[in-house]
Order: sequence, then C-alpha cells, then structure tokens
Amino acid sequence: MSEISESYVSEKVKAIARAPKYRGAIFQVEADERGLALIDGKEESLKIYITVDPEKDQIVETRFFTYGGPIFTALADTLCERLQGKAVEYLGKTDVNQLEKELRDDPETPAFSTKSAELASLQKLIAKLIESYPEKKAVALAARETMEKVRYRTQTVEGRNEADKEWAALSKEERLQRIADCLHLNVRQALQNDGGDLEIVEMMDDTHVKIRFQGACNGCSASTGGTLYYIEDQLRDNVYYNLSVIPEDAFSAAYNSYNDTVNSSATLTTPEN
Repeated sequence: MSEISESYVSEKVKAIARAPKYRGAIFQVEADERGLALIDGKEESLKIYITVDPEKDQIVETRFFTYGGPIFTALADTLCERLQGKAVEYLGKTDVNQLEKELRDDPETPAFSTKSAELASLQKLIAKLIESYPEKKAVALAARETMEKVRYRTQTVEGRNEADKEWAALSKEERLQRIADCLHLNVRQALQNDGGDLEIVEMMDDTHVKIRFQGACNGCSASTGGTLYYIEDQLRDNVYYNLSVIPEDAFSAAYNSYNDTVNSSATLTTPEN
C-alpha cells in the first residue's frame, strides 16, 4: 500500500467536501410532526441527524453538519448516502474503514492518512446513535399514538361527536379546570421563560375562553399572533377541538391591573399611634 503524508486527501474526498449532498440539520419538531424518531449525536465537530420510522425500524432521512474540514465532510456525506432507506440495524454494521476505502482514488492508496482522528470519532458517534435509538423509538411511538388520538378527536366525525358529548356533560368549573391544567402543562412555562404569563379571565360561553396576558406578554405583538395561535392549538388538541381563545384587550387589562393595585393598597392597615 502506498505511503501518504498526513496532509494528503484523495480527489474523491475533495470533490465531496466541495459539494456534499446531505449537509444540513433535522429538528425535533420536524420529526414529531411526521411521527418519526430522531436519533442525533455529536462527536468532536461532527453532528449527524437520522430520522427513523419507529414501527418499521427503517431510516427515512439523514443529514450532517460539521466544521471539521474535508475528511469529516466526506465521511459523513458518504455515511448519510449509504443509510438512506436502510434498516436501523444497518447503522450498527457500518465499518468506518470501509467508508474510507470508498473514498479512495486508487484501491491501494488510502483516501487520507490512517492516523487521522476522524475515523475513530465517527465510529464513536455511530455507537452513540445506536445506543440512543431504543429510547428515541419509545418516545416516538408514544408521540405517534398521541397524535392518532388527537386526529381522531379533532378531525373525524365520530371523534368530534364523542368530544361534543363529553364537553356538554362537563360543568363550567370542570371545563375551566381542564383548560387551566392544559395551559399549565403545555403553555405557561414557555411564556414564563420569556418573562410573561397568562391567566384565565372567564368562560364567555361554551366554546370561548377569555385570557389575560401578563408581564412581557401583555401588549406584545405575538400575543395576538403566533403565541395566541399556539395556545389555541394546544387547547383544541388537548381539551376540546371547538375552543376559541379571546385575549383581553390592552385597555381592559390595564384597567384591571390598576384596580388590583388600588384594591391592594386599600387593604393596608394604618399603623397605630
């Protein structure tokens, strides 16, 4: 086998590094929306993303990202291409040394120095991905089951009829409690992380609930846009499909805040002489 310098890389490595096919990222929200498991991991400067159909244990999509130069790029891109459409078990059978051989210009000349740390790093990363899959699969299957229930209750005639009967049987207090529980579980923490919050003002009728934004959320443009739509989606998916959320207008909110302050001050006791 030909001797090569530590700085040598093959023309195949250079060509792939100039125009990789699978560079990019896959986010958890994308996988969740498609009912897929996302196994991702990082080693050194290389991160790999793989989505898997958890029922078939079949790889759907692969992506990678790295700042690590041409060797990492070529290895990751070659791996991603090989994994497309394969069973997850194929990942465990991957030999990084075979990937290096695929990147050679000449079968007898290594694509890069055998002393390169990238091969060992990639092997470690593959091991991490394999180890994480069982847990990610379980989470994805549970999420998929939840999504199916949501679709049934919100998008089918039978499911909506069941939801209508269940909602009609609840008292006003029970409805408010379910709404409050959902907001606390799925919404409040995200608002508080940005310095905001909300409270339920009232059930205006059977399907409309009025809320009051607090803190940074009060008067924020998102409170009548994306944030409001998110809150409404959470309530429709998890409480009742026909709910609508009405934010208290800024003037009413300011007036109520003023009254609360005045009433609080009026309850203070005067010190005795």
